[in-house]
Amino acid sequence: MSTTDEQWLHTEHGANIGHTEASTWARTVRLQLHRILNGGNGYTEILDAYQFVMALRMTLRGVEMTRRHLATDSARDLLDEGLAAFTAAVPGGKDARDVIEHFDEYTQGTGRLQHPPGTKPKDRTPDDVRAEEFRIWFDWRHREEERRPVLVVGPYPIDLIDAAEAANRLECDAYEALLTDEGRPWPRGSAYAIRFGEAVLRQAGPGGPLN
Repeated sequence: MSTTDEQWLHTEHGANIGHTEASTWARTVRLQLHRILNGGNGYTEILDAYQFVMALRMTLRGVEMTRRHLATDSARDLLDEGLAAFTAAVPGGKDARDVIEHFDEYTQGTGRLQHPPGTKPKDRTPDDVRAEEFRIWFDWRHREEERRPVLVVGPYPIDLIDAAEAANRLECDAYEALLTDEGRPWPRGSAYAIRFGEAVLRQAGPGGPLN
């Protein structure tokens, strides 16, 4: 974060650019969740859930860019912890985007994840069983007494409330890593606690405390 009059160069601020993108997409994740929880009509829910997963992946991509451009081990270590926590909280979140984006392959059983690693595209033959295994649908499931939206992408059931919280935490981790990289270390989780506190995602609108 430059405080001088020197020209601001994109190539020298990759970590900041990555975080800006992550922040933008994390807001999109929250917006899509808000739409699903407040006014879904049984049809728009699946549309918003598709966009939710795409925004979730883009949030991760922004954080990954931040990670690549960090200069200090302490900042990288902090963000590595955040990335590992995100993967644990949203298993399959990264792959779900691949399934949605490459529907022309997965609906025919020729998607990358439907075959052993390293299988060349020309060797992926169409298969109805594989295609059915990667079917996509939107569902509501209960956790104790709470009704929660879930997008099932083949073998990956994405709980959208859990995923949105994980995206928020990860974007905050990236912010903390930036500060740490600049010599102003923050403990991991402190930015999330300040920004979100005990706010409940489904109760906050697009202009509420989660933005």
